[in-house]
Amino acid sequence: MTIDHSGRSEGRRATRPGSLIQQYEEIAQASRSMLQAAHQGDWDEVERIQGRCREMIAELKTASERDALADSEQRRRIELLRSILDDDAQIRARAEPWLRNLEEFLRTAPPTALRTP
Repeated sequence: MTIDHSGRSEGRRATRPGSLIQQYEEIAQASRSMLQAAHQGDWDEVERIQGRCREMIAELKTASERDALADSEQRRRIELLRSILDDDAQIRARAEPWLRNLEEFLRTAPPTALRTP
């Protein structure tokens, strides 16, 4: 989305100098939206947002090759990445409840139950 001088977005976003941290903020917001959709069981919306996140991450990679973050922005970047990883873990837990059940079984199963004949 590109941004014209009035602030309206049109299509793809153009990377502006100094906007790296804003791009991280946008990805974190999308991650929160994805988690909210997962809580609601709206997996089509999760998938749609996930696709948009892939685009934003690709744009961020390109922008980060040209621009750098200030020290204070680096700290905020780490906070955002931790938040995104936490959201991702919660989404996975909702998307794959069978995995949680398997982990519980493996943790509590007697050793003989895990042996093959």
